[in-house]
Amino acid sequence: MRRRDLRAEVEPIAVRRSEAGSVLIHATLALGGGLLGLKWPLVGAAVCLAAAFSFYAERALGMRLLGRLVPKRKSQNVISPPPGPVWSGGISVVLSAGYDIPDSYPVGDWLSRRLSGRLTTDRIVLWAGMMPLFAATMFRVAEIDSFGVDLVQLLSSAALLSMIVAQFDRLMAGRPIAGEDDLAAPEMLLEALDELLEAGDQAGEIGVCLFGSESASAAGADEFFRHTPRELAASNVSVVNFVAADSSAERVQVTEREGDLATLRMSAELAGECEVEPESVIYRTYTGAVAARRRGLRAVTLIGQGEDGVDTGLDLADAGLASVAVRTDAIEPDDGETADPDRTGGGTADSGDGSAESPGDSTDSGEAAAGSDSKPAGEGTSSGEDDRPPRKRNVTRNITRN
Repeated sequence: MRRRDLRAEVEPIAVRRSEAGSVLIHATLALGGGLLGLKWPLVGAAVCLAAAFSFYAERALGMRLLGRLVPKRKSQNVISPPPGPVWSGGISVVLSAGYDIPDSYPVGDWLSRRLSGRLTTDRIVLWAGMMPLFAATMFRVAEIDSFGVDLVQLLSSAALLSMIVAQFDRLMAGRPIAGEDDLAAPEMLLEALDELLEAGDQAGEIGVCLFGSESASAAGADEFFRHTPRELAASNVSVVNFVAADSSAERVQVTEREGDLATLRMSAELAGECEVEPESVIYRTYTGAVAARRRGLRAVTLIGQGEDGVDTGLDLADAGLASVAVRTDAIEPDDGETADPDRTGGGTADSGDGSAESPGDSTDSGEAAAGSDSKPAGEGTSSGEDDRPPRKRNVTRNITRN
């Protein structure tokens, strides 16, 4: 950042030491509740329900309850410009990426390869373990004790035990050796930033966040967005999050929804004007875009690599800058005063899908088609948008498109 003549600051944060620890705590507690239910069904049912509620609140809503028992460790974010008053109104687009190397997770990788992410650890723990076990204990509360109830308890307990073993395997696997692809997402971000900075007049509107502890739970992003000013959400800032695609990926992808136990609707309309037409996907991993959406910001995650990934990131950033310009020009000055761009967007955070609902209300387990109720952010005419000088695209790579 500093080599690019940008002010930057390393922000110390504290994050939970291991996501495996949270899964272990919840799965073990639910398993213990099932055993208690054999003698005291009501107590066992209460324990199973408490474990399921805490697990869902943490993994789907970002609210840690029992997960607070996992000890913290130190990490850091890199923020440019440094946190301060400029984030209250001067930033229009935030480019973000995670820089940490994820721990090895053999079972999770196997599930992802075999089942394309449709069956995950969280889903097995909640829907195949905790909820059936709670149902079995409730049948016992109603004095319904049969072979079927015993079978449900046996299978759900086996599912929880298998996930507990998987977490121990995850802890013992440790952290892999860093490779060239581990910094692919930050490199895409920096390359897109370089081209955005060539426009000059846009430099003050761009924020950059490199988040720590991003690979498992977006903990670094969650810490940052939790402490940013409320005005950041009110100004409808756009967050473009970069994630490196697998080498086998054929197309650039933009997330329509993100999350695992409950998917959160992203601001897919930002991709409406992309020259490289990205594919809309549902992404099960929690990212910085999820942390931003939970706090009322428009956000989307780009999953890509190489030049097409950089170009799509530029188009997404352009869409965010253009939409802010549209809202700025729409403000009517009072008594001849000049419109203040820091007050764009009014006092209501845009959910990014054309409605006024908050991100917390847009969680949905369904997988709707991307952009079904949205419209590209750049639609409409505006003098501010028309006066913006065209940015030279790919001046260093000289790409020719068919």
